Amino acid sequence: MPKHVLMSDYEIITDGDRRRRWSAAEKLRIVEETLEDGASISVVARRNGVAPNLLYRWRRLMLDGGAVAVSEDDDVTSNRAVRQMEDRIRELERQLGRKTLEVEILKEALDKTRSKKTHVACEVAAEGRFPVKVVAETLGVSRSNLHARLTGSAKPRRRYHKAQDAAVLPLITALVAARPTYGYRRITALLNRQLRAEGGAPINHKRVYRIMQAHNLLLARRYTERPELTHEGKVVTMRSNIRWCSDGFEFTCWSGEIIRGAFIIDAHDREIISGEPW
Repeated sequence: MPKHVLMSDYEIITDGDRRRRWSAAEKLRIVEETLEDGASISVVARRNGVAPNLLYRWRRLMLDGGAVAVSEDDDVTSNRAVRQMEDRIRELERQLGRKTLEVEILKEALDKTRSKKTHVACEVAAEGRFPVKVVAETLGVSRSNLHARLTGSAKPRRRYHKAQDAAVLPLITALVAARPTYGYRRITALLNRQLRAEGGAPINHKRVYRIMQAHNLLLARRYTERPELTHEGKVVTMRSNIRWCSDGFEFTCWSGEIIRGAFIIDAHDREIISGEPW
């Protein structure tokens, strides 16, 4: 055999694996060889012992990934990393849904608690673990009020008092004495009517309410219960003129006229004592 004839190199695989495992570095090296000037994919595949179609696939994946990375100015992410991130996102979404449900339950329980939400918010924010804004938004309270309570700048509420109420109090007292069944809104309407007639400015009904509340002039919200009328289930009496029952009726005639009637019946002999149609 002539000496100038070169024998092609062959690679003999002695292990029993049917498929060869290529590392990432080897794949990059082989694909880079195909990117050289004048390189043929078939020759590069034959030289490295790779199937041409597999090398075509590696090169397409690398070019597609490189194009995306260049256009987005970012690194290429492998499919395995993408799957891991998708699994992580699903897990975080599940945890977020659970935490959202817990927050809704806590809010509903807080609304039903006896203590005020502002007091609870002050106790939580005073620990310093959470921002005041987040505590206020979560519990649904005013952030300015919560901040004022924490810093001690909130002024305590005092009893309602205005110097100008001294001139209005006698007028309200006179109206309440004349109409003891009127509430503060009706008293406000009468008072403003009187003030307008005298050329004065009207007064807000909330102010009238505070004045009447301070001087115990408001109507009672709860009235005394009436005694229950005992009923033994017996309507019939032993003799006449002891118990009577009354009733009425109404019907429309064909002519469109309405006839009404009322009557009184004795509970003893069921005799109609009196009746009056109209």
